[in-house]
Amino acid sequence: MEFAVILVLKFLHLVGLMLGAAAGFGSMAVMMQARKAGGPPPAPLMALRPFFGKLGLAGILLLWVSGLALWGLRYDFANLGAAYVLKLVAATALLGMILFMSRATARMARDGTPPPAWMPKLGMMSSPLTFLAVFLAVWVFA
Repeated sequence: MEFAVILVLKFLHLVGLMLGAAAGFGSMAVMMQARKAGGPPPAPLMALRPFFGKLGLAGILLLWVSGLALWGLRYDFANLGAAYVLKLVAATALLGMILFMSRATARMARDGTPPPAWMPKLGMMSSPLTFLAVFLAVWVFA
């Protein structure tokens, strides 16, 4: 039975990773097209931002829930070393960034305002953090 639960949790963990990747690449594509528009981004393009925000938020929440469950079931919350701690720090920073950007995106959609100047910079920071977290996870669990 425990094997089946761990298998389902690993599957959900990979689904969370795919949702996050889809949100990241989708948001990047929206921002690239918005820059090409020259001037205010087209409304249909900006309407995609809340969707990608929700997708990313769902992905990282699924990663956290399944990851903590796997850590508890498989490793009994043991200290898995410095690389694992760094992975958790990167994942926590990502969670905070995604929560903050999701809230800002929802506010922009509600008010019909363009993205603030800091949002693309914060969004660009999420990619290196994501790659760092994935690299460290591969390092720890290889």
